[in-house]
Amino acid sequence: MSSLRWKLRRLRAMGASEVATRAWRMAQERFKPLPKEPPEATWRRYGVDAHQWLEILTQQLPLYPDALPDAERGRLLAETDALLQRQWTLFGYSVQLDDPPCWRRNYLLGKDWMDAPAKQIDYRRIDVAGGVKYVWELSRGQPMARLAQAYALTGETRYAEKCLAWLLDWVERNPRGWGIHWTSALEHAIRALAWLYSLRLLADFPPLREQMPTLGGALIQHGEFIERHMSPGSSANNHLIGEAAALAVLGSLLPDGALASRWRRVGYATLEREALRQFYPDGVNAEQAFGYLPFVWEFYLHAYRLQPMPDAVRERLTRSIEFVRRVMDASGYVPQVGDEDDGTVVPLWSAAADRHRVVGRALAQMLRCEPPPALTDADDSLAQWLTGGTPPEGSRLVESRLYPDGGYAVLHGARWQALFDAGPLGLGSLAAHGHADALAVWASLDGKPLLIDAGTYAYHEDPEWRDHFRGTAAHNTLALNGENQSEIQGPFLWGKKARSRFTASDVSQGWAEGMTEAYLPDILCRRVQLNGDALTITDRIVPSKGQSVQWYWRFHPDWQVEPVGEGVWRITDGTRACTLTVRPLAGYTARLYRGDEATRLGWYSPRFGHKVPCTTLVVEVSPLPESIEEAGIAWEFRA
Repeated sequence: MSSLRWKLRRLRAMGASEVATRAWRMAQERFKPLPKEPPEATWRRYGVDAHQWLEILTQQLPLYPDALPDAERGRLLAETDALLQRQWTLFGYSVQLDDPPCWRRNYLLGKDWMDAPAKQIDYRRIDVAGGVKYVWELSRGQPMARLAQAYALTGETRYAEKCLAWLLDWVERNPRGWGIHWTSALEHAIRALAWLYSLRLLADFPPLREQMPTLGGALIQHGEFIERHMSPGSSANNHLIGEAAALAVLGSLLPDGALASRWRRVGYATLEREALRQFYPDGVNAEQAFGYLPFVWEFYLHAYRLQPMPDAVRERLTRSIEFVRRVMDASGYVPQVGDEDDGTVVPLWSAAADRHRVVGRALAQMLRCEPPPALTDADDSLAQWLTGGTPPEGSRLVESRLYPDGGYAVLHGARWQALFDAGPLGLGSLAAHGHADALAVWASLDGKPLLIDAGTYAYHEDPEWRDHFRGTAAHNTLALNGENQSEIQGPFLWGKKARSRFTASDVSQGWAEGMTEAYLPDILCRRVQLNGDALTITDRIVPSKGQSVQWYWRFHPDWQVEPVGEGVWRITDGTRACTLTVRPLAGYTARLYRGDEATRLGWYSPRFGHKVPCTTLVVEVSPLPESIEEAGIAWEFRA
């Protein structure tokens, strides 16, 4: 897609207020830019005292390293010792860093972003050094936080020395307004929070104090950048929550003054407003992206360590935790609905923890509500670091429930658990992190995921795979003429959007019905029902216009699928088994795909940047049978 075409489409997604805001910012950048001064000059400009600030950090950000169990302590130190050997894990890939790291390098590709003014850099380009996330991730400050944790756990100065050296090197190599790391306010926000925790963990390390004019000045510069570049209008999704949280925390931890007061006011007012806008009353996050829930939770968790949480915010966040407890299966799996990029803010936990559980349990402790269950001792590590205590055991919610605002039905049976989507595509005019998954179904059998979402895999770095993984063919739903339910116009931009809703339900009896207007004048209708050992999905198309219809069923990689008769498939993981039967359906073609590069079918992305083969069943009928309008086509999964 040409840059001009994308810009025109992006402009159409904005309202008049957003256009005016962006125009004002352009003028401000030209006529009143932030001063190109070193951090020390910024520090002097605000007259902050190093001793006072370190005292504030120590008092306001209490941390409890002694509360960790020995196993988690050992895991964290093993990760840090590997880091001292320049070994780091980047989106699940082991990379060998430099010392200090080259902050503009994509270590997976060994390519660097240009050393140039930030305003000359288009971070959406993939021909420079691959996707920008791979270079942004390292500069989120999390390696330094891990080094600071190890110092707090052991008192060994080698960890503190390395942490301080890398922090100072980052500041030197990335002066204000220069390079790829001065192009995103959200990245500034995450970095600021990680740095603040790192400074807190190093607070009793004597060499830190003399470096506070450099590091403190750089943090204030981050806050100034965030304040000027908070995500407006159509871009106001999880990015805005992160930016507001950083301003709120910076404003709460800086010594009192006009700057701190303004940042606190703006930050907390934005966090409260966005909690009510980005979380529906039933607790579903409006981005329709379950992988972003722990990311957003973490911002609220850190911000409201420093201020009382308003009741309205508490209510929305409590309900969001309840939603996750209900969709989580017995193995701890949360369906990968919408985008997922493994985002964390200050990951004080080891790689053994699960993000939904470790952040959800710490936030539930703050909210004083029932947490998700802990399945490993690492799942309590964040709560232990922040409070010195361990949350209660926690539990899943196993009663069926309809979430009418968010558009999900969660059905629980003796053996089956199913999630059914009849909700919006995503948040606002962009719906940036939503997928074309109207009427999709996710299901677990005996506590193990069976019908799964394909995941995300890529953002900017691979446009064709990006479009596939968020397209209709990557979800357990149906399409007409092989077309997407919604119109893809860019990596985070949708044009025409499918409109869907529930039409009837009785979740106490294990069923819900929904429809989508994705292919008007045809309306797709689906009924999902649990009945004993069976999960039955019935589809109708009204009116039937004679075009082709495709059904997609994607199975977790642990399950094998084989045809065993006309319209019958056997599905097994070696321990459990079920059969899939379709009726009545004649004149169809059916094909199983597993890791097919040509069609991109048969792939599953368990985490960002990874894809592994899985089995995908595609059934197609052309033209549509008359029965599909009246009786419908029933797919029965029987255990």
